[in-house]
Amino acid sequence: MKSKKKIFRDYIITSLAFSMLVIFWVFCIDALFYGLWSNFKIIGSIVAYSFIMCLAPIVIRLVLDNRPVISMFAQYVVVVLLFFAFGIKFNWYPKGEEWFVFIYTIPVYAVGYLLRLVGIRKDADYINKKLTERKKRGKQMNN
Repeated sequence: MKSKKKIFRDYIITSLAFSMLVIFWVFCIDALFYGLWSNFKIIGSIVAYSFIMCLAPIVIRLVLDNRPVISMFAQYVVVVLLFFAFGIKFNWYPKGEEWFVFIYTIPVYAVGYLLRLVGIRKDADYINKKLTERKKRGKQMNN
């Protein structure tokens, strides 16, 4: 049976994913039927940025395996540079105010990184628990 925390977490993830799909669909309808392409461009750019930002850490970790500090720095640089590029292309912040990139990315990156660390810690605890169970079973079989 799933714990209450897991059920709540799954509910939050599912509801956020569903709401994002609804928002995307509404903006598609606005663009197609009412000609509001500027709104669709904003949502489309955010979806594209999110896709790249989910893919970038995977690629960086593959390339910079066993170099956690360099990997973390590289991920932050990629996040900032891509946000800067997307921001200029899609007018996410006012012209001449490019320093907003740091205001936008530092808190988001920090929270995302901390959440990933929590996930890694949970994975490590789970693996350690399974290894302990395996050792106990091995000792019981040998006795």
